[in-house]
Amino acid sequence: MKKILPILILLAIIQTASAQIVKIEITPQTLLPNDVADCKLTFTAQHDTYVSGITLISPTEVQVTPSSISGVGWISTGYTYEFPFTIKAKESGTYTLTAYVHTLNGTIKQSITIRVLDRMPEIVLDKTILTLNEVNTVHFTVISPLDIRNVVVQPLFKADPQIISVQSGKGSFKFEPTKPQSLKFKISFYNGKNYHEVVRTVNVSYMSSKGVVLNVTPKYHATTIGDVIPIDVEVANLRGDTIYSIEVTANFSKKQFQIPVLKSSEVARVKFDFYSETSGEKIIRVDVRYKDEFGNIHYEHKLLTIRVMNETALQFSGIEIERSLSGLTLTGEVCNVGKSEAYNIYVIANSNGVTKTYYIDSLEPSDFDTFEFTFKNHSRVIILELKWSNEVGEILETEEVVEIPMESFNVKTSSETDYVAIGVSVCVLVFVILLIVLAWRRK
Repeated sequence: MKKILPILILLAIIQTASAQIVKIEITPQTLLPNDVADCKLTFTAQHDTYVSGITLISPTEVQVTPSSISGVGWISTGYTYEFPFTIKAKESGTYTLTAYVHTLNGTIKQSITIRVLDRMPEIVLDKTILTLNEVNTVHFTVISPLDIRNVVVQPLFKADPQIISVQSGKGSFKFEPTKPQSLKFKISFYNGKNYHEVVRTVNVSYMSSKGVVLNVTPKYHATTIGDVIPIDVEVANLRGDTIYSIEVTANFSKKQFQIPVLKSSEVARVKFDFYSETSGEKIIRVDVRYKDEFGNIHYEHKLLTIRVMNETALQFSGIEIERSLSGLTLTGEVCNVGKSEAYNIYVIANSNGVTKTYYIDSLEPSDFDTFEFTFKNHSRVIILELKWSNEVGEILETEEVVEIPMESFNVKTSSETDYVAIGVSVCVLVFVILLIVLAWRRK
């Protein structure tokens, strides 16, 4: 019986000591080499307990501060005692820390595992093929085995933004590369209260931009002087980004077309009206100026040739002259040999200072109108002028000099032959009268 009693007392002490609750917290739970973790040992008494001290035992690779405390004192039932300390691990690995809580009723032992990883965060891009000379929108994810916070990514190249606050491990930036290059990023973060930064390099591939394409299509490749032909222009954005403030101009027109926005794969269409006042091979140039999302200005242009024949869109034809004792009659036609309509047409005839005008409201392509002028003089020259407005409102004119021959098979007028015939007739008449007078005298 005397031998059994000490054993029962020892079991009671062990049970009493083990009934106490000891909890250890470590923040952060996973460390990087040389990180410092804030730790807390919490002792909760299930009954009134006297704590004489707490001791922390760690491997040599782990530094614990402070490693012990003594004279904690009585802890009433249900109350807790907190013992804060820090740990610092110099090298990566997995370590075991043992805490001993010394009480009047025995010692409580609590073990905890400490993980130290030498693995810094990585950055993963959502695309690894970028387009040169375009604004590329790139999304990324920061991957880490640690519970890191306050993560900031800084692109070490010209990007927007230059400082990215990462939320839920994700972020994005915009980048317009002008030449192939690897992308470097500085990642800064906190693991617990420990600040870290690391530079990561991401290798990407590049492809050329398809750019902005101009399709310039004239309705006709040959025309006449003063004639108006439409030229259709398509602006196709084959880039992967949106372009802004698009201006379309041509070297033959005062028009300027403004297109506010053109998204990727969108097409805008405009139309120019071309005409020329001179003949020859005309070089047509259409220019496009636009901005990208960063405000950088880009240019594109397209060249083509249009042949302008050496004749006007409106012409005289079928000019005829009739002469009589009363004067001259001039008739003819005005023909539209162009591809566009002509307006406010004036036919002006001038003969010896006398001017006459004939007005034609309009002439459609391939149409004609006739005119007639009468002059009470016998001028050898009549100057014909033709004035009109084309479809863009420009006034054009042409002139033709009509020389009137003295002899012509279709001219109905007095000539030298007429005067001879009259003279002969007068002579015959006089001769007949003389014969009559002589015959009367003989009687």
